[in-house]
Amino acid sequence: MPMIELADGAKIAYDVTGDGPPLVFLHCWTGDRTFYFQQVMHFSDRYRCITLDFPGHGDSPAQGEYSVERFGEITIELLEELGVDEAVFAGHSLGGMVALHLALDYPEMVKGLVLLDTTSHLSGFFFQRWFAVTAVLLGAVGYGLRNNGWTRTKGFVAAVAACHPLAGPGPRFISARECSRVQNYAMVKTLNSVRNFNATDRLPEIDVPALIVVGDADLLADIRHARLMHKGIKDSILKLVRGAGHMALFERPEVVNEAMDEFLSGVYPPAKKRRAASKKKVPA
Repeated sequence: MPMIELADGAKIAYDVTGDGPPLVFLHCWTGDRTFYFQQVMHFSDRYRCITLDFPGHGDSPAQGEYSVERFGEITIELLEELGVDEAVFAGHSLGGMVALHLALDYPEMVKGLVLLDTTSHLSGFFFQRWFAVTAVLLGAVGYGLRNNGWTRTKGFVAAVAACHPLAGPGPRFISARECSRVQNYAMVKTLNSVRNFNATDRLPEIDVPALIVVGDADLLADIRHARLMHKGIKDSILKLVRGAGHMALFERPEVVNEAMDEFLSGVYPPAKKRRAASKKKVPA
């Protein structure tokens, strides 16, 4: 497992799989870099897939600030160390917020966005605002009692709340397994910061291709959030995944991957098309 130490001493776990144009995957709240295993398997034969663990998640130790902005800085520093100067960023939930932040504050690094079951403002609607505040309060109590405990409870909540009501055991098991690993301290600190993130008014500033994917039964970042981003980001593409909740990448990976395939072929044209385009630019 590769690990990099950043300038401020934070240690970040990451993986690089495959070769080709860079495709960076940013995980969700309580997730980690293994979240995208089905996407990495699918895309690594054509793209350089880069995944990382935000602080306090996965194999990255808990350290420092837990905010969208901080996670964005960490991502940029890692990519600079890897020699990546521009990439397509795919972000799920919290990871999508980080991707939006990068597109707004580091536009030179962003070639395209894939926004999966995410939002530009988690607290923009009543249910999500209520859920975030409640989760922070309950998480704070849990952290006070036991920082590394309540694994089964966190897994159960993820399996029930994040998946489509008719989802089978497979996606529920994956969601429960992946979302139960984070320590309570990092979980609470991250959500308490993320619930205040709001990039809605700045969405028109984004000037890169964007694919917005949302499950039709997503309760945590529902279709209203997706439509708000679609309206704000010029020429963005909105893909509704039927039969999926907040975990469309687990519940309907074939639909998500197909939508990403079509989108990426436009952002990163095949080699033959790239060569043809470069020849056209050469003066006669």
